[in-house]
Amino acid sequence: MTKHIHMRRWIIWSLAIAFYFYEYFLRVAPSVMVSELFKAFNIGAGVFGIISAAYLYAYAPMQLPVGALMDRFGARKLLTIATLMCGIASILFGIAPGVWLTIVARFFMGIGSAFAFIGMVYISSHWFHGKILALLVGIGNSIGMLGAVFGEGPLSELIHIFSWRQASVILGFAGIGLGIIIYLAVRNEPPSMEHHDPKPKLSMLQGMKSVCRNSQTWINGIVAMMFYTATVSFGGLWAIPFLQQTQGFSNESASYAASMIYVGWIVAGPIIGTISDRICNRKIMLFMFTLLSIIFFSLITYTPIRNPFWIFTLMFLLGCCLSGELLCYCLSIELNLPETKGSALAITNFLVFVAGSVVQTLVGFILDLNWDGKMVHGVRMYDLTNYKMALTVFPLTMLIAFIFTFFIREKDKPWCS
Repeated sequence: MTKHIHMRRWIIWSLAIAFYFYEYFLRVAPSVMVSELFKAFNIGAGVFGIISAAYLYAYAPMQLPVGALMDRFGARKLLTIATLMCGIASILFGIAPGVWLTIVARFFMGIGSAFAFIGMVYISSHWFHGKILALLVGIGNSIGMLGAVFGEGPLSELIHIFSWRQASVILGFAGIGLGIIIYLAVRNEPPSMEHHDPKPKLSMLQGMKSVCRNSQTWINGIVAMMFYTATVSFGGLWAIPFLQQTQGFSNESASYAASMIYVGWIVAGPIIGTISDRICNRKIMLFMFTLLSIIFFSLITYTPIRNPFWIFTLMFLLGCCLSGELLCYCLSIELNLPETKGSALAITNFLVFVAGSVVQTLVGFILDLNWDGKMVHGVRMYDLTNYKMALTVFPLTMLIAFIFTFFIREKDKPWCS
């Protein structure tokens, strides 16, 4: 491989990660706008859950065509269009006169964002050797998840300085700029590229059928979807109002505390990926980290721990354990044919965000169902008992992930022989 090609593949990989960083920023942004959106549109937790989850309502079903499209057409045009769509949608969100347009904007953000993670994993698996796949996915996910960190703590500061509307518009123009750069810099693999995988020999429909007929796809997908709900729904939305309304955290401190989940992902993701590559065993890692996640989540939610230091520490440890979910994406590739990797990733991610969208909304409606009518400065307040009841969803989903891990049958890996 020439030096030029070697450099080009790292540039393409970096831009795919930049888009993943950006879409994660957009994904979690509503979690630091809770009070502002409650006041601006006179809504409660149920409607707010719909606004936030509208992103996931589009993101989840879009995973199915995204994977097949990646297998068929590559990354350049798809990532360009997706990034531009996210940017325009963020501007619409910022200027929305009513709830309906915020929901529409979040929906289109979800459509565009659907290409980000799949694009990053696809490029990692397509341009690099399989023996470093979990490491590259872990590093890429860690860098991308910095978007979640900046989308909570630092974004709350930006909103404090400007407003949630101005911040959304600024994010929109940043996305448009990134889309232009991706179009100019990213290329589908050049003729001189050394191929590590065969060209797709199956049609999009055949690829999807092949993946869907594999029972291991669905077992691994259930583990992934149940394991990820605490990240996308708790860390990405409900952790901040939970800490504010039940433990007296300010919006800024609650935002930084919630972002520790993503810091945990950032730190532990590459480490877990590297260890699993070296021991050639994804399954045992999933056993351990699903169980530990239940323990740390329960300590945060159901014990009288209130000291901010310990809350931050437990959030970080929870994030470290939750990052083990990344191994499910490596398994989705390894359990299926090489020429169907995009489709396999897509179906796994589809299941993950179907669960995430349902749980985000479900928690909001459980909170509203048990609301005692208390309001402070026009914002609905929910007590600790309400939150404990609503958040019980998360340890239950993680327990399901733990149980289904027993039924995964790993294949032998060529680099382990």
